[in-house]
Amino acid sequence: MKKIIIIPLLLLLATTLFSEETNEFYDVREKPKDSWVTFDKWQHFSFSLLMTVQSAYVLSHDSWVYNPPDKHTCIVSAGISLSFGVFKELLDKSKKPTGFFSWKDLVMDIGGTFTGVLMLKSLSYDF
Repeated sequence: MKKIIIIPLLLLLATTLFSEETNEFYDVREKPKDSWVTFDKWQHFSFSLLMTVQSAYVLSHDSWVYNPPDKHTCIVSAGISLSFGVFKELLDKSKKPTGFFSWKDLVMDIGGTFTGVLMLKSLSYDF
């Protein structure tokens, strides 16, 4: 169980160590810079992870008593987290003139959601 939690945390730490800041202005005709190792990717990963775990925590409470999350709760939590990620990318695309849909951000959202589901799976008894 400790390996499931420690490995993603080490990967997150490595991502932040090698990240670069992307606050540069660029020409509208120029293709936007979208690197795999930026602080923005870390934010997407961590938000999706926290959204998955938090929504499962809220959904698994019944009459002020915490129950370990079941399979249905994990699926709904993952859906909530991924829908927020897709919505955020659609909002980014609608920003004119420099907005664009980043598939790399969406991949990090999926990775954070998957890591959150793995953490929830380690807490559950009936998977």
